[in-house]
Amino acid sequence: MGRTMDVKIVLIVLIGAAQVSWVAAGDSFIELDQYYRMPRIYAYDDYDECFTSYDSPDPAYCVARSVIKPDNRSELWRFIQDFSNDTYRHYRHDHLDRGLCVERCRKLVASLDNETIHQLYVGKFDINFPYIIDSKVFEDVQVHQDRALYGRLINICENFILRKVYNLTAYTEIEYCTRPTQQIDVDMLDLSFLVLTMVLICLVITSTWFDSRMNKSKKNDHYMLEIPCKKTMIFTSFSLKRNWYRLISRSKDQLNEDLRFFQTFRFLTFLLVIAGHCSDMFAVTPIGNTFDREREYYNPEALALINGSQIVQTFFQMSGFLLSIHFFTTRARLREVRWSVVLAVIVYRFIRLTPAYAYVLMLHATWLPKLQDGPLWIRGTQTEKYFCRKNWWTNLLYVNNYVNANEPCLQQAWYLACDYQLFTLGMILVVAVTKYPKLRTHIFSAAMFLAYLIPGLIVYFAAFDGAFINRLQDERFIYWFDRMYQLIYVPFHTNMGCYLGGIILGMIYYKQRTNHHTGNRAWYLQTLWYLVVPVGFLCLMSNSIFYQYNFEKPAIWMAVFYPVMKHMWIFLGAIMLYGIIYEYSKPIKAFLNFSVFVPLGRLTYCAYVCHVFMLKNAFFGMREMGYFSKMSLLSKVLTVLVSSYLMGLILALVLEFPATAIQKHLFAKKLEDATVEPKPTQAENNNVITSNGTVQA
Repeated sequence: MGRTMDVKIVLIVLIGAAQVSWVAAGDSFIELDQYYRMPRIYAYDDYDECFTSYDSPDPAYCVARSVIKPDNRSELWRFIQDFSNDTYRHYRHDHLDRGLCVERCRKLVASLDNETIHQLYVGKFDINFPYIIDSKVFEDVQVHQDRALYGRLINICENFILRKVYNLTAYTEIEYCTRPTQQIDVDMLDLSFLVLTMVLICLVITSTWFDSRMNKSKKNDHYMLEIPCKKTMIFTSFSLKRNWYRLISRSKDQLNEDLRFFQTFRFLTFLLVIAGHCSDMFAVTPIGNTFDREREYYNPEALALINGSQIVQTFFQMSGFLLSIHFFTTRARLREVRWSVVLAVIVYRFIRLTPAYAYVLMLHATWLPKLQDGPLWIRGTQTEKYFCRKNWWTNLLYVNNYVNANEPCLQQAWYLACDYQLFTLGMILVVAVTKYPKLRTHIFSAAMFLAYLIPGLIVYFAAFDGAFINRLQDERFIYWFDRMYQLIYVPFHTNMGCYLGGIILGMIYYKQRTNHHTGNRAWYLQTLWYLVVPVGFLCLMSNSIFYQYNFEKPAIWMAVFYPVMKHMWIFLGAIMLYGIIYEYSKPIKAFLNFSVFVPLGRLTYCAYVCHVFMLKNAFFGMREMGYFSKMSLLSKVLTVLVSSYLMGLILALVLEFPATAIQKHLFAKKLEDATVEPKPTQAENNNVITSNGTVQA
């Protein structure tokens, strides 16, 4: 009890010190009345009213981007320029997002005289930042024709308000226009998706019926047991009941029981990932209270969430840990491991992961844009359709984090590509240290050295900050134009450290487990364990310094700071895992082992693949501007989380689990043959098992 109180006191002191240091910096946001001297960043006419209140033979609603024309004679322009120069915490307030009803603008311009119209029109001037999405991605909505019809009209209409209220003018360019009744065009790819869906449904129905007919005893045990005939097992792979039991079953393997809490970690990490992505979406889509959004960047606790992209390193560390554990557990029962196992396992993994992933890619490339309408729907889904049809192969080859990364299909799927590449590297390393045990320390040391060196060099030579900066202006285009995102956030060679750390931790745990290690319960280790979460939170808050100060770059200390802070998760994760495995807190271990998290953890892959679809529907399906608050963020997070798991459940039962079962029945023996060298004699047969454990990593 006394030690627990000591830990709590330490936590209070640490958090208090962070707060004091922040306040000491003396930085605060501007007053509300000063803020609203500037034009609203987002202003959208009522979408439905545009089509119901105006009588027009060609009703249209246009979404446009406006860039305010520089005017140094205007005190307000100078204020906007100074405020927008803080690119780390503020939007560009000279870059406006507009939704304009064409008929309203037509009536307004018709009431003006020719001289006023001439004065209000502003042609394009030099704009030195990305301000609009390339029109080529809106190929289905005839952007060039709409710009010719309404471009001048929209320009004058927007400038009428800017001149009247703010005495400013802007160049306004149509991004796309939408109409109340859009024609739904169906091509062969759309029809192919429907055919594929119907085939899957028929397979599930037929397989479920066949499996139930095989159940002569009418007992549920039938669906949990292997059927002796391989062909029969393949026929039952799509059985809904059998796959349901695969989802909810508890493994009897002691290793899986010991590490059951990993399923909870998967769920909780995915929850935090969704929270971060929903937070990003509040900058991608228009909100009415940008003041509150920008003020969050002056709040150290909020910046911990804004910098929460680091949490994805937890996924990488867990993946490396499980790869290591399953490989060395399987290796202990094998005679010898060939190099060919690397190719066999990564191909096996490709076959296991890709069917569900490909199905969702196809959904985004076909029917997603047809599901809803509204002022934002085209922006959120036509871009997705265009990029998925153009770059689908980069996703399916798991190179989308390198090839055309600025034109992403399922943007958050960069993680899947990165994880696949890290898995390949991890397999090479674990096979290498197995075949050359004397070089184990040198191999891991060299790999970890490169994991620190590479991102440090990129940070230095690209003159980046010592942390990944989530700028609001970059979020408006989902980081498509952000160099740091392209060069250091998504590549696998800058994310190696935590994965390698997970592999090393897994190897250490395997050795301790085989030696029946009971764990060290020293008070200082328990204190460190209780400090992991607050220290991790403070690590995220530490990035706040880069938002507050624009340091001179390039700088050696930034090149050192970035990889050190990024790889802090290795040590925090190691302490956290050690304490959970050896039960430093039984209530926490009991919570993490709660049975409901087992199926949720197993569904995390499919839920992750599906959550982009749900983000699109939750945010781009709005017909009016949103409102940013903690409660609205929580509401969106819960909506996306629940809907992603529901869709992921269907995808797992219908496609992922059947594909995995078929793969197991068809290729498990071939994988085993590729793993073992030479083939064991009859006397040694008892020491050989299949390589399922390795693949599951």
